[in-house]
Amino acid sequence: MDSPVSLSRLWSFLRKPAVSLVLRVTVSALLLTYLVHLSAFSEIARAFRRINPLYLLGFFALYFASVFFTSVRWKTLLRAWDVQARLTTLLRYILTGLFMNNFLPGSLGGDAYRLYSGARDTGKLEDVAATIFYERVLSYASLVTLGLVALSTHPRHADDWLFWLILIGALIGLLTLAAVSSIPVFEQWINSLMERFSFARKLRLNDWLKSFQFKVRHPAMLISVFLLSFLIQITDVFAFSLVAAAIQLPVTLHDLFLFVPLLYLAILLPLSLNGIGIRESVFVLFAASWGILAADAVAFSLTVFALNLAGSLVGGVVYWFDRPAKKSVQ
Repeated sequence: MDSPVSLSRLWSFLRKPAVSLVLRVTVSALLLTYLVHLSAFSEIARAFRRINPLYLLGFFALYFASVFFTSVRWKTLLRAWDVQARLTTLLRYILTGLFMNNFLPGSLGGDAYRLYSGARDTGKLEDVAATIFYERVLSYASLVTLGLVALSTHPRHADDWLFWLILIGALIGLLTLAAVSSIPVFEQWINSLMERFSFARKLRLNDWLKSFQFKVRHPAMLISVFLLSFLIQITDVFAFSLVAAAIQLPVTLHDLFLFVPLLYLAILLPLSLNGIGIRESVFVLFAASWGILAADAVAFSLTVFALNLAGSLVGGVVYWFDRPAKKSVQ
């Protein structure tokens, strides 16, 4: 059998949803098993026993503040695309989306739910998709920018070349994604495709292109979108710092401004279930630079995961009560 044919069949097999899920669960389980063995379960348990619950209350306050700021940013972007939506409705969709993220890699589940709900209520599929896309681009761009600022003040520049490469590469990639739809050559290519192929007309590629052109033109709105993006990321970094303080770990805010962007980029990869295992591995990699044990790093990671999971359960409650309702965004 030809090698290309075999590889094609193997790829088709691996892309099946059930197979993909099993592989992600397997990767997560293997990584967690290795990390627990590496760190010693008793040491992790000892770290958990040091947790100060008052800091965890602060974490939840910042968690829901971040969700609120995200809702305000999405509403601002929707307004730029001439889509009207109530802030409370968007808040429900984002909370439910966070709950959905527990079952799919990255933020795919939450974004798909928000796209479905927003398109159902407004009838503007392309516009809602564009706002979610730019929300993601702005979110990661602001996070990577904060990471680069923290990296520029790092004392060991010569040892940080890999971090520079990852963050600058991610920033260039995000800016390129945002700029592609506004390049005249790309618009000409879409128009040519529409003329030559009927499937392109059926997919309404021209409508998608027009929707995905960045529409935040007003200076005040543009500034508010960027400020909200940075505010959300800074809130997340402070939430991580509260968890570190709860476990009594000597992890500074400066450390976290570099670490959190790299962590979010790592768990964005669809290699495990909800980032489990990948997240813990990144924490362990940074343990030495923070001056803590691997067991403490695993405890730090698992605490962050557990708290985010607990916070996302609010979205499950919202989804349960929203199911019978078919309310339109007004």
